[in-house]
Amino acid sequence: MVRGMYALLAALLLAAPLAANTGSVPSRNDVIAQVTKAVEFYRQYGRERALAEFNKRDGEFAQGMDYVDVHDLNGVCVAHPVSPEIVGQNRLGVADMHGKKFIREIVEAARAQQVTGWVTYMRENPNNGRIEHKIAYWALHDGLIFKAGTYEQ
Repeated sequence: MVRGMYALLAALLLAAPLAANTGSVPSRNDVIAQVTKAVEFYRQYGRERALAEFNKRDGEFAQGMDYVDVHDLNGVCVAHPVSPEIVGQNRLGVADMHGKKFIREIVEAARAQQVTGWVTYMRENPNNGRIEHKIAYWALHDGLIFKAGTYEQ
């Protein structure tokens, strides 16, 4: 019995580092850190270089479905590493399955001088194909909205 428990414990300890590297769902703190890192990158390297990096599917700010996207204060997407076809599009009218216009909500808050915030909306989770609550953190810097999200657990 004890030997079996030790074997189970050893297996769990060996599997833990693997689980951490297999695309686990980011925590709220991870999402905040990713947005903060993106804003700092923008500050350090400037708009042109930062937006180019944010648009790279295999860039520093895109790890599978964990990525940063950027919109301007008019709701136009200026960077999206996973869906490059929406770059340049005004997304104020984009709504989730319940009609919530989450980009509009973020833009309106940013225009009202709110500099950070959270928004929740329904979205298909690409990891399991189910419609789930997505929660996104955003930060306003230099007239741009930097956003990243995760699925609520």
